[in-house]
This record gives sequence, structure tokens and C-alpha cells, in this order.
Amino acid sequence: MTVAGGGTLALRGVDFSYGEQKPVFKNFSVEFGAESPVMILGASGCGKTTLLHLIADLRTPGAGEIISTYAPLSMVFQEPRLLPWKTVRENVSLPLIGSMNRRAAAEKALRCLRLVSLEDKADTYPAELSGGQRQRVNLARAFVSPGALMLMDEPFQSLDIPLRIELMDLTRALLETSARESNITPLVLIVTHDSREAVYMGKRIIVLGERPQGVIFDERLDLPPEERAYGSAAQGRMERKILNVWKNCGLGMGNEQGTNSKIVVRTHSVLPTRTDYEQISLIPDPHSLLPTPQHSNGQSSWKLLL
Repeated sequence: MTVAGGGTLALRGVDFSYGEQKPVFKNFSVEFGAESPVMILGASGCGKTTLLHLIADLRTPGAGEIISTYAPLSMVFQEPRLLPWKTVRENVSLPLIGSMNRRAAAEKALRCLRLVSLEDKADTYPAELSGGQRQRVNLARAFVSPGALMLMDEPFQSLDIPLRIELMDLTRALLETSARESNITPLVLIVTHDSREAVYMGKRIIVLGERPQGVIFDERLDLPPEERAYGSAAQGRMERKILNVWKNCGLGMGNEQGTNSKIVVRTHSVLPTRTDYEQISLIPDPHSLLPTPQHSNGQSSWKLLL
């Protein structure tokens, strides 16, 4: 998915910190605009969400500049943030207030709910929905009036793998629908801590190091859908490449301590199966696995050396 319109989004020499804490960014620079979606990876606390907030003008840098020609902007937060006293349809209609009358807004919201297979829930309230359904409403609200720039902060977190894949596929479908209807493909930045999500969705992957290192990995990714699938050889290779970058920078896989250099997979199998690997964000080369003695409960441990 290539961004139309030749827009510009750039951070140049940006400094940012929270009070007297260690700086999140120091002389930080990055440019966006050629590929979309852009997946932003990094360990907890490295500044992924802060980066989105700076771009959205929710935070102010201490130094440097942020240049954007993309407007308007849409944002999907980690939590759905639905108003509990409004129905699903009313929540999805919120971005349309002021741009069209109430009836037209309700009709457009219903069309968007149809795209996420929640048309039958239009008149229910958020408390009556499952977590996955609330996140779908969250996506519908973002796409009912999509901006030229879309910022998505871990939109698939805390979901099981089948639902996560379903929502990622849905997001791609919504982006394609939006592009057809508006003739403009938005620039989409998606924060994640899961390298599988990054490979599955991204046209470009950026990895942030621990604060204030900034960008430690930046690569364009041009893979067909079948090579992006969970468990594919191509995805495994890219994941290992990303993990090696983390290892070389002294970072763990989303480990806030940044010191964990191996992952333990417990399995009843002689060798770990794909199901076992889904506990961790990796489908590794079997030669990187080292056996350990069998446990009394009949399980074997395999240490994956990164």
C-alpha cells in the first residue's frame, strides 16, 4: 500500500522527556511518507506511544521540530474508549458531528458497522459487547471519517491469535475501502510490541531502542500475503533479524528489564510444535533450540538462544 498525495511527516532533532526522568528522545529524527502501514516496534517504555502523541500534537517536544502536511488526523488508542452511555452506532457517529446532519451520520455509521460485521449491534451499548467487538467498534469509528494520517496505538493488544489476525485483516480491508472511496491512501503508523504483527501488516518496520537511543532498525518490507503469514519461513527470517537487533542492543523481547537473553518453551512434544511457539513472538530455526532435562510432569523444556 503506497501513500498517495506525496505528503510529508518528519521529526527533526526532537528532544522529549517526562519531567526529570531519563529523556525519551534526544536529537531524534525520522521521516515517514513513502510506505504504509509503518509498524513501530520496541520494548516497553522506549517511547512508541510517546512518538504517536508527539505526532498527534498531544505532547510538545522540548526541542526540534515536527513537520506534517497530513490533515486531518485519526487516532486509535490502546483501549477502545467508547462512551458507555451511548449506543454503538452513536459512538461510531461521533467523528461526524458537525460535518453532516444526525440522520446522515447515523446511516454512515451503520455502513461502517456493516464492514466490521457489527450491524446487528448498532443499538446496543459497549458494556454488552465482548472485548473483540469493542475493538471492532473502535476501528469502525476510526474509519467512519478516516484522516490522511492514522495513528494506531497497539490496536490488537490483549487479543488471542485468531482474533488478532481477523482484526489485522479487517484493518487492511478498511484501508483498501477507504482508499477506493476517497482516492487517497492514508499514511498509517501502527505501534506494536509483537514482531509477528509487524511482519504481517507492515510495508516498513521501525524498531526503537531503549530511551533515548531512537531508531535502531528501519527496513522496507515487500512481501506477498502468503509470506507474511504466521509461521511462514519469510516471517521467521524477518523476526530473527529484528530479534538480533534487539539482542545486539541489549534488549529483550518486550522485556522491560532488557536483560532476558533466552526464551523457555515448555512442551509435551519431543520438539516444540507451532502451537508452543505461539506463546512467544517467534517461529525459530530448530537448530537454535537446546534441550534441557525432562521435568517430573512429563514436559520438556527447550531454551531458544537469541
